[in-house]
Amino acid sequence: MSRQISPKVVLRNIRNKHTSDNTLNKTQKSNWNLKKLKIIFNQEAIIFYAQSRMKVFTVDSDNKLYLNLLCKYFSRDMTFETEHGGHLNKGLFIYGNKGSGKTTSLKIIQSLYFKYQQRQFWFPRIDCQEVVDKFNMARNKDYIVKNYSKGSFMFDDLGAENLANNIHVFGKEDIFIRIMEARYNEFVNKGVRTHITSNLTPQDVGKRYGSRVEDRFYEMFNLIELNVSGESRR
Repeated sequence: MSRQISPKVVLRNIRNKHTSDNTLNKTQKSNWNLKKLKIIFNQEAIIFYAQSRMKVFTVDSDNKLYLNLLCKYFSRDMTFETEHGGHLNKGLFIYGNKGSGKTTSLKIIQSLYFKYQQRQFWFPRIDCQEVVDKFNMARNKDYIVKNYSKGSFMFDDLGAENLANNIHVFGKEDIFIRIMEARYNEFVNKGVRTHITSNLTPQDVGKRYGSRVEDRFYEMFNLIELNVSGESRR
């Protein structure tokens, strides 16, 4: 099932039969309304791009609808569901070409927690390659998988990570297959959300991690495509 928002942003969902949207929405309402979040996000984005990218933050035809969806999601605005067909109880899978601002936008959202102590903006963020590196270095490799299989997380750049070394058991292993299947169970049983950025499409996820993981993604995530047609935002 897909719903076309624009040529650059697509929000796709399959309704999750395991959790009650109404229950989650009522218990997770935000103290920040959509208007307030948009204003603060814009202010923080201007600062972030100036200091970290030495660029001017711009809202244009490539990212306008995406940023609107992002702010609706994190302000828990019900129009994210009623107007766009999204689900506030699910996580975000943001995919598209390099330099489109996927990671940066979530870094800015996360920074709002540290600056304003607003819980709805909190999620630990880690690069997928870093998870693999920790797995490779660890003696107790199952601990690494279990650690990243529970609790809220944002995994950056899924699909760019190398295969992990597990020579004592499997040889080479795509550990995110295990992590994502475990996180699916956490989502179903506890409503734990996951956020991911990636250059992979959902179909590419299936090719790399298998059809079972791809199917889980349609239940776990709001699938949002973000591409940049001009200069990279990096």
